[in-house]
Amino acid sequence: MRDSYRTLKQEGRSSYIDRKSEFIGIARPVASADEAEKFVAQMRSEFPDARHHVYAWISGGKEIQQKYSDDGEPRGTGGMPVLDVLLHQNIEDAAIVVIRYFGGILLGTGGLVKAYSSAAAQAVEAAAPQYMQKLQIYRLTAPYNTADKLRYQLQESGFWQSEAEFGLDVEWEVGTPTNRSSELMDLVQDVTSGSALIEFRRSDFMPVADLV
Repeated sequence: MRDSYRTLKQEGRSSYIDRKSEFIGIARPVASADEAEKFVAQMRSEFPDARHHVYAWISGGKEIQQKYSDDGEPRGTGGMPVLDVLLHQNIEDAAIVVIRYFGGILLGTGGLVKAYSSAAAQAVEAAAPQYMQKLQIYRLTAPYNTADKLRYQLQESGFWQSEAEFGLDVEWEVGTPTNRSSELMDLVQDVTSGSALIEFRRSDFMPVADLV
């Protein structure tokens, strides 16, 4: 079972033109193989007049699944180059569709590989790759006179935090890898002199700036 992976934050689109052919790249995070296939079908419906709908996707989790299609382009010139973009960037739970509007000029195998790779890579960049890490999520409740200092110290130590909620006290969630749980407990205790309440809630994948 994976503890961390790299995926896409959002949908990203790009346009690459070579000798009058336009290659529109669309990259999107997907939660499953079924969602990836629905995304491909959606792109076919959105661009029904395109000559080719080349795609590739990778679904992670307990068992890695991947699929690609040249959709009528010469074998190895479309789907595999798009899949390689995901593989080389270690991106999972993501799909890319590259739509081609043929401009009347043949590009050759090398030109096709470059065009599909470029459109896919630009779409991935627009989709903002990010790391996801499995964290132990705790609920924190702290008095107002310690909350700001605690949030600052947690941020400086690299712990994930949600937005704060303000009521009688300040409440928010904080996440830590399992191997840093004791460090988190000690930090909360030291900063608040034991006045904060910390309760375990769940294990979940959360976006992190880099692997902790």
